[in-house]
Amino acid sequence: MPMFDKTIDTLSKSLDLHLQRHSIIADNIANAETPFFKARRIDFEAELQKAVENPESSDGFEDLASITGRISEEPFSEVGQDLNSVDMDREMAAMNKNDVKYSAGTQAISKKFALLKYAIGEGER
Repeated sequence: MPMFDKTIDTLSKSLDLHLQRHSIIADNIANAETPFFKARRIDFEAELQKAVENPESSDGFEDLASITGRISEEPFSEVGQDLNSVDMDREMAAMNKNDVKYSAGTQAISKKFALLKYAIGEGER
């Protein structure tokens, strides 16, 4: 049984998945000079949105818990002479984009908790 509403659980799951994406991007960057290394990525946005919008589920929480994302090799990377497919420009852009999304998620969940704290405080008066 979920502790909070669907919004907080969705934001929490999103933050977990963005953290996983950060780890994968960092691994790609760390292996930029490793021969034969293939850059990877994780996709989860469509799966997350489907779970949130799923009218079949009574509350959607079970669907959120099952989302793990799909990890695959980066399909758009060109392979260099050492057969390494890491493109540092692409990785740094992906890292920055992921950072912005993660920061937005942390701000949203922080505001949600602030609203809950306010509601609880008003109930005491």
